[in-house]
Amino acid sequence: MRISIPLLCLGIAYSFSCSQQESPKLNVVLISLDSLCKERLGAYGHRPQYAPEIPVSPNIDDFAAEALLFDNAWSTTSWTLPAHMSLMSGLSDRNHEVELDYFALDPKRRTISQNFQDAGYQTAGFFSGPYLDGKFGFARGFDIWRSAMMTPSELAGQIRSWTKRRALAGKPAPTEEEIKGIRDRVSHWDVTSPKVNQGALDFLASRDSEVPFFLTLHYFDAHYDYLPDTLEKGLGARFDPDYRGNFEGANWYFNPAVREQTPPYGQKISERDLGHILALYDAEIHWVDRHIGTILQALKDQGLWETTIVCIVADHGDEFFEHGGIGHRSTLFPELTAIPLLIHIPNQLKGRRFSELVRIYDIGPTLLDYAGVPPLKEAEGLSLRPVLEGNEKFNRSILQRVPGGPDVRDGWRNEEFSVQRILEIDVPLSQKNRQPSFRQRFTQNGQPMIWVFDCKNDPTEKAPLSRNDPRWQKAMDAFQSSFLLSEKHHRSLPSSAVSEKLTPKRSAEEESMMEQLGYGDSGTEDSSESKGTILPLGPFPTPGI
Repeated sequence: MRISIPLLCLGIAYSFSCSQQESPKLNVVLISLDSLCKERLGAYGHRPQYAPEIPVSPNIDDFAAEALLFDNAWSTTSWTLPAHMSLMSGLSDRNHEVELDYFALDPKRRTISQNFQDAGYQTAGFFSGPYLDGKFGFARGFDIWRSAMMTPSELAGQIRSWTKRRALAGKPAPTEEEIKGIRDRVSHWDVTSPKVNQGALDFLASRDSEVPFFLTLHYFDAHYDYLPDTLEKGLGARFDPDYRGNFEGANWYFNPAVREQTPPYGQKISERDLGHILALYDAEIHWVDRHIGTILQALKDQGLWETTIVCIVADHGDEFFEHGGIGHRSTLFPELTAIPLLIHIPNQLKGRRFSELVRIYDIGPTLLDYAGVPPLKEAEGLSLRPVLEGNEKFNRSILQRVPGGPDVRDGWRNEEFSVQRILEIDVPLSQKNRQPSFRQRFTQNGQPMIWVFDCKNDPTEKAPLSRNDPRWQKAMDAFQSSFLLSEKHHRSLPSSAVSEKLTPKRSAEEESMMEQLGYGDSGTEDSSESKGTILPLGPFPTPGI
């Protein structure tokens, strides 16, 4: 049989074209949980102390059976803003530089949402805490970036009522800064998970089914204050049915009955009352888990489960006196920076656990990789895919820092050791460098405030190694090596002028609220107008030098 050359070429061309067609891109759902200690999830072994028959997180636990679960995942810090920016940018806190309230992501940095959008994805995000406001750079790359917090009108009404109560007490009208502070505090008792879910479900119902999507959901309701009965009447009592005390979860961080109000802030709350607070925390986690379950079921009901990557992660945990404190944005110990991480990848690696160390800034590169989307070129984070598929070995460490709390701390950890140190502002060096610069802080006895822990033998990090222990120097040498590599990466990144990295004085929502309260239009001013000259933090001192 004779085949004409033109037809043969056409057949070859058709075959080549078909073989080169890209497989459909996977959808991606990224779920972040604010202030969630991984030890409070059933998937990580938790059962409620006073109601062990009730699973705290049944939906996340079921999800774990269909996902990869990471036992050794870590955040870069112990508070929301920089942790989420690491998640979205693939960069450590030092390199994304969004560590203080008045800095946004440099316009020359990119986020995973921008890469998804550039790849043709529909992108939407629904957030429920003030530190994910679009003014910090989180809205970049999103078709929709919407708050689930109180609307400006609702919040203005709350503030009017508060202002009237102040006036009746003979106090002056609140300043703009006080009003902005109230906005942040309201998030501690606002109820947002239903609004997050409604936004997500509306998006799933209205999206173009022919186009892949990237959906980000941020749940804040487990964050203190611990008020589960404002979420659902009787919810708190389910997790502590025999409690006969009168301690409540309101005003948790600022309650003088919880701890002493002067250093060293000793514990005042009884162990039984503290157990009750933890039960209320469990109840709030249960509430959030229920809403996550609704989203997971919607993906299955809509036939999206086998074409959608789903990642569940926390930004940080919370402390309940494990190291003498409460809350977060303070230290870098495991109760604050060890995070739950679970990833469902369709038809791959279901129900497996990984004990190797992974970092919050590895997550974005991993999601892009599995979705078939180009990587973030400047990211420090590395896709976990080669490791998960057995082509590489885990050998990672993470630098951590929390400069905005009561102490300026930084640290480092790998699978073997962790290091923390406390720094202080170096005024002469700051004046010389014309930016905030730091030096090692020392005890009254002249000892540097540096602690090294053997993570395998001391997982709760309660027994620091002696400086004479050879493991101490081994850890410090590794810390120094990682630190210098990070500084080298920092120098390689393009950087905008400082004025381009400052947040606006008000976000769009803040502007709307302030207008309703009768304040003038000053939203176009940047944050330097009221705070003077503001510069990014300078480099921390090199460890061991």
